[in-house]
Amino acid sequence: MSTRDAEELSPEILAELRRAETFSRGRAWMEADLCYSRATELDTSPTSRIAFGTSLANRERYHDAICQLTGALEVASQTGNREALGVVYHNLAAIYRELEDADLARRFQQRAIQQLEDCGPSELLGLANDAWLNGGAELAACLSSSCTDLEDESTDKSELLEAQAATAVFSGMTDDPRMGIRSLIHAYRRHFALNELKLMGIDLLNLSALLSEMGWYQAEIRLVRQAIRHFEDGAALVSAARARKILARLLRVQSLRDFDPSMN
Repeated sequence: MSTRDAEELSPEILAELRRAETFSRGRAWMEADLCYSRATELDTSPTSRIAFGTSLANRERYHDAICQLTGALEVASQTGNREALGVVYHNLAAIYRELEDADLARRFQQRAIQQLEDCGPSELLGLANDAWLNGGAELAACLSSSCTDLEDESTDKSELLEAQAATAVFSGMTDDPRMGIRSLIHAYRRHFALNELKLMGIDLLNLSALLSEMGWYQAEIRLVRQAIRHFEDGAALVSAARARKILARLLRVQSLRDFDPSMN
């Protein structure tokens, strides 16, 4: 929630949203949802619905998140709030990437950019992710690395860190994996300090992929197992299920290596 959003909300709504954020950090999801629900009932702007939708998406309750963001979209459309429209479209794009609908994600990301006066790091990173999903690895690396060119005093430092971590993955998978390891470790440490469990899991999965490129298979398996624990603790059950599939595949490959000495 931006400073501008906070200034436009009533003290009652603002208090509910802050309580919801506190409960979320403590992983008290039911209490957090009650606070978000009370805030959306009082709020005539899109802000509370966007906050609730983002929280639900982080817990991978994608259907519920889409419902909240759709409600925010209706309010923002009625009031002509282009900034809110851009945020809603950006979040919908992120959800549909998670649902592996690359085409719909790309369409929402393009709509997000159309609503904004300036294309910031998060928008460029969204385009980079879409390029990656559509097989444009070099374009993805170029777009994500260009995020740092937009840095100024008003730039959200967390957005730049996410862009640097993404650049590390894209560049590492297309060039030298060692280039990305330090950036991913930095991102993981930051997310650890903020108790961002899902993002910690994503960092470890990305790091495991780079280690695989370098042939460090045992370390890769350990990181995937740790990522699964982070996803489960963070209620990111869809990501946990995907990571378990990755782990099962890695263990099958490992068993083949153990069986065939020539593969070691």
